[in-house]
Amino acid sequence: MPPGPPGGGKITPIISVQNPCRPLLHLFLCTKTLSPTKQLHAHLIIHGLHRDVLSGSKLANAYIELGSLHLARIAFDQISRRNLRSWNTIISGYSNSNRSGEVLLLYRQMRRECQGVDSFNLVFAIKAIIGLSQLRDGESVHCLAIKSGMERDPYVARVLVEMQVKLGSVEDARKVFEEVSERSSVLCGVMMKGYLKISKECEVFQLFSQMRSSGLMLDALTLEGLVRASGNVSAVGEGEAFHGLGIKMDLTNSNAFLHTSLIDMYMKCGLVDLAVKLFEEVDDKDVVLWTSMILGFSKNGKAVEALALFHKMLRESISLNAFTLASILIACSSLGSLNQGKSVHGYMIRNGITLDVVNYTSLIDMYAKCGCVATALRVFNVMSKKNVVSWSAIINAFGSHGLYSEAFAFFDQMISENQVPNSITFISVLSACSHSGKVEEGWKYFNLMRRDYGIVPAEEHYACMVDLLGKSGKIDDALYFINRMPIKPGASIWSALLCACKIQRRFDLAEEVAKKLLSLEDDRSGSARVLLSNVYADVGKWEMAKNTMMKRTRKGLHKSVGFTSIEVKKKLYVFTSDDIKACKNTQVETLWNYLRAGMKRLGYIPDLSFAPHDGEVKQEVLCGHSEKLAIVFGLLKAGDGVPIRVTKNLRVCGDCHTTIKYISLQTGRKIIMRDLKRFHYVGDGVCSCEDYW
Repeated sequence: MPPGPPGGGKITPIISVQNPCRPLLHLFLCTKTLSPTKQLHAHLIIHGLHRDVLSGSKLANAYIELGSLHLARIAFDQISRRNLRSWNTIISGYSNSNRSGEVLLLYRQMRRECQGVDSFNLVFAIKAIIGLSQLRDGESVHCLAIKSGMERDPYVARVLVEMQVKLGSVEDARKVFEEVSERSSVLCGVMMKGYLKISKECEVFQLFSQMRSSGLMLDALTLEGLVRASGNVSAVGEGEAFHGLGIKMDLTNSNAFLHTSLIDMYMKCGLVDLAVKLFEEVDDKDVVLWTSMILGFSKNGKAVEALALFHKMLRESISLNAFTLASILIACSSLGSLNQGKSVHGYMIRNGITLDVVNYTSLIDMYAKCGCVATALRVFNVMSKKNVVSWSAIINAFGSHGLYSEAFAFFDQMISENQVPNSITFISVLSACSHSGKVEEGWKYFNLMRRDYGIVPAEEHYACMVDLLGKSGKIDDALYFINRMPIKPGASIWSALLCACKIQRRFDLAEEVAKKLLSLEDDRSGSARVLLSNVYADVGKWEMAKNTMMKRTRKGLHKSVGFTSIEVKKKLYVFTSDDIKACKNTQVETLWNYLRAGMKRLGYIPDLSFAPHDGEVKQEVLCGHSEKLAIVFGLLKAGDGVPIRVTKNLRVCGDCHTTIKYISLQTGRKIIMRDLKRFHYVGDGVCSCEDYW
């Protein structure tokens, strides 16, 4: 007796099948739901037609369309002699259900039973390989596509390019792409993603030019690639042009990925207001969009806004992901907000969020920048897998705290554990040398980088060496080093030398260096003119100092707004120089006047070169520097004996550094300050930096 229908039960004829050889195509019009499809399956079994390749394939396809992949597989397995079309039917079902593992198993079985392949099963196999990231299978299928002459097929080529990009072989992807004569916008978009993956933004723009020459229209994918490329190289003009093109083609409103890329582009170009405007226009914001905004705020010096948006996200019950938490940790790091950072860490633990290398590294950076280098080390030690980024982060943590011996020791340990340092690692270790004045060690690591690891020094590495030599009093050596560099010195190198000239009082050279810095015309914040103005003030050339600042104002350059943050009793406070007006006739002003009088008795003399005015007005300006206000506020509110921890977004000026030492001497209080470059641990009138920063 033939087997019953799948699922059992009584068979109710839905159509008379008098002639088994009669075409059965019209029977499948009844397979709109699962029950009649099962009945048809039973009739096919009764008449022995379930083994026929045509009816068996159509039955399997009917089950697939109804979402019953299990029954589709039963129908497929009952076919006696399967052809490529029947294999494509079942493989497509598993592919559309994202069952990549089963797709590859079916594909391998098909290769054993059938001769040859076609574009359909190749595409399904390649998509499965992309999903599973299996390099070996990818190479095998790519070779088969070449042997079968299908590498240039538009559909096969697109997924081959996508596969090679996903597997990290962008050059192989490019070879496939260049062999395709009939290119599409989709294929170009996939190739753009590959170029972006290896930071080849110029190729993205060149591909756009080729598309225009070929008459290809942009779609959302290619436009997204162009917008991302514009953001990566801060090409704001091009980014705005592509945004306008997207609006004209009506591509921006309906595509969430493109909208997010536009916001990310504006953030990377520093146009925060435009990014905020776009963000507010979106009604249904997903976690990716929220995260992009938080990260953009964090990287544009708007950590307070990042924290505010994060708390709004929590209030609106948006599900967080690991990227969101890593982004908000950057904001916590910027503000030195230990309480907020610990809260985020606790959220990760309570919600069972799996910490990857990125999250661990963000935690290391946060704890280090919040002054808890011991906790940063504990986080580093619990990592099961450490990569070059995490090693670089812990080395940088020690260096910024002035713990150069530990930084050097961890670099050596990194090498002993067969972890190869990269360009960032050497910036971290060279910065440690610069913070501690270790000239000999600096030369050692600089030469090691080139000789043993083949890393070509970038501008950042040269700037570290100039900073190290200059601060160590070797101004002439630094200038000789610059003149022998194989690259053209940029703004960071001349800025480092100019700072060193000011510290070492080499005013003869400072003006010449400042002119070189100004000639680069990329000093948007006007910091070069501020430095030059301070140099003139140091030698009493007040009129020249004033004229330099006036030129800066006429050019529309604005110095980065300095602020200092302090956490008191789990609450974050942020001070700017404008807050001196708000502190008038308050306890802050009273305590400051008391401290200033005491400092004068101890021998404090204000360094007027750090204020852009004359006489008594200059002293009042110095009094309003944000770090002084934050420290006085902390002395009032933090409680007796509690160390004062403050974070400044810019370098601490010489007068403030001296003031902090006098305050610690007067009050007996420990003061821990992090500026843009490093930590200063001040106690009993002495700073850990030994006045070397």
